[in-house]
Amino acid sequence: MFMMVQLPYGRKFVDIDVPDTANVVYPQELPAVADPHSEIRRAMEHPIGCLPLRQLAVGKSDVVVVINDITRPAPSRLMLKEILIELEAGGIREDAINVVIACGNHRANTLEEIQEMVGSELSSRLRILNHDCEDEENLTFCGETDRGLPVWVNSLVAHASLKILTGLITPHHSAGYSGGRKSIMPGVAGIKTLKRHHSLPTRPYQPASGWMNGNPFHEEAVKVARRVGVDFILNVVKNASGDIVKAVAGEMEAAHEHGVAICEESWVIRLPQKYDIVIATPGGHPRDVNLHQAQKAMSTAETLLNDDGVIILVAECLEGIGKFVDWLKQAETPREVIERFRREGFTREQSSKAFMCARALDKYTVIVSCSGIEKSDLEQMFFRYAPSPQAAVEDALALKNPHSSILVLPYAVDCVPTITGVG
Repeated sequence: MFMMVQLPYGRKFVDIDVPDTANVVYPQELPAVADPHSEIRRAMEHPIGCLPLRQLAVGKSDVVVVINDITRPAPSRLMLKEILIELEAGGIREDAINVVIACGNHRANTLEEIQEMVGSELSSRLRILNHDCEDEENLTFCGETDRGLPVWVNSLVAHASLKILTGLITPHHSAGYSGGRKSIMPGVAGIKTLKRHHSLPTRPYQPASGWMNGNPFHEEAVKVARRVGVDFILNVVKNASGDIVKAVAGEMEAAHEHGVAICEESWVIRLPQKYDIVIATPGGHPRDVNLHQAQKAMSTAETLLNDDGVIILVAECLEGIGKFVDWLKQAETPREVIERFRREGFTREQSSKAFMCARALDKYTVIVSCSGIEKSDLEQMFFRYAPSPQAAVEDALALKNPHSSILVLPYAVDCVPTITGVG
């Protein structure tokens, strides 16, 4: 017997039929707030660990507000509007405000994307700039962490007299959770800092979703942000439907930790066992815009597979693969990619993303069903190609057996799995 499961795919959904013994798991759907604007206003009026922003703004000469790029769907327009109200109340003129997009090592956002992120009105009113991690003329050195990580960051951010971060708190496969300090590191960091931070051993070898205490990737990012100096953050937590369930504001670490605790109520999933087959999607647009983003769903799946298991990745990938393609295509085996990453570390060409793909490919069979990548390209990178999500399911069952244990994660990127060992 089979049952139908709906999977997010780009801006739409696709249906698959899976054996009715499959376990379909969604994050706990926390209720959305009735009025996101009011929730953000509430958070701004009750900051955690510091004074309200309007008081922090008094006497400041210039302000930088860091916002997410297009790949991280934060409500930047709503947050910017509330921040502007607070800054005006604190005596800050709009012409003293710079908005910096935390691109990290991603490409610059287009004008159309900026308008989508913040709205046409704010995009025309405000000075909004893409961060470029390789633009050395616009980077400032802020010293080193105690582990010797050189801190290069966007100069507008480094020199602003008031620094504000905005973002989204969700599980992250290397940092534990996104949001907070990640707007600085890697959001507005220079390539020299990114290279060290995103390489082994600072980058955890295994998937690290939900892991913060003792995670060097998280801890170094906090140290970088402390060295740069952050005055205030405004972050939101969303549910699987993409609706805001809570906003947090205030001191960078205290407010972020409060948001993480809320996030854990939604995204931590408890499972009784590991599985033979895990079907995972990133959760639709923009998280499946390319394989670079969609790979994060594979990281969740890795933690839930039996030996010799099969991952099915369902992702639209209309923008294709990403810059890491050459590392996989040039290798003879996934293990070769892993060893190369150990030697060379992170590069702008996304060697870390190649490493994370290879980590899964080295242990498991990975079947990909997507619209934007050719079969030949996937096969050159050690993936198995499926012409449709249903064909991927049939291929996986043929590789294993009809009675294989199956887990379906329609929103894998936003899941922090825990194996309880209890049925």
